[in-house]
Amino acid sequence: MHNTKLLIGSLALMMLLASCGKQTAPSVSPEDTRDLDSANDLDRMGLNQSDNNIDSDQSGPSIDITLPIENISESPNIDSNINLTEWDTYMIVPGDFLISIASAEYGNFRKWQEIYSWNKEEIGDNPNLIYPYHYLTLKRENKVEEYQPGFSPYEVSSGETLWKIAEKLYGDPVAWIILYLDNSEKLNGNGNFLDPGMKLQVRDNIDPKT
Repeated sequence: MHNTKLLIGSLALMMLLASCGKQTAPSVSPEDTRDLDSANDLDRMGLNQSDNNIDSDQSGPSIDITLPIENISESPNIDSNINLTEWDTYMIVPGDFLISIASAEYGNFRKWQEIYSWNKEEIGDNPNLIYPYHYLTLKRENKVEEYQPGFSPYEVSSGETLWKIAEKLYGDPVAWIILYLDNSEKLNGNGNFLDPGMKLQVRDNIDPKT
């Protein structure tokens, strides 16, 4: 009896498995096919869109160069020219160079080029060659009183030269050039020989700053 039940159960299980193996998909109508194609198209479009996104991410976002760029920090436009209107007289002292004068007078050694441009006729073609006790014209920001040197007469003694007189009056024989320029008409181009008793005009002070 027990064996009979076992046999019947085995047969029923075999019939069930056979039925599952013969299961087929449901029939599809033409309308369903069109719907399926549309769905497949959407899937393909979605896939393509996804692929495009991946490529975009790998290459980085594109930049629209037509869009205005904001918040750009620009360097200020610095005017290198000195905004000065008044002129002043500067006496070159021994050891002076245009660079040192620019640094001392304007706090910027690069201004030597402007000093040279103002005095090119006086200095000549070589800005590196300037002579002590020659005068330069400098621009000043504030109004300054025009330099007007005071003069006193000086009588030349026997054996004196401009060199000796400059050392006697100004403490430096190189300052003879000032005596020569101030008396050029009287000396008539000859500063090497002075006649005793000749009257020269000499500056009370050769430095405009003192």
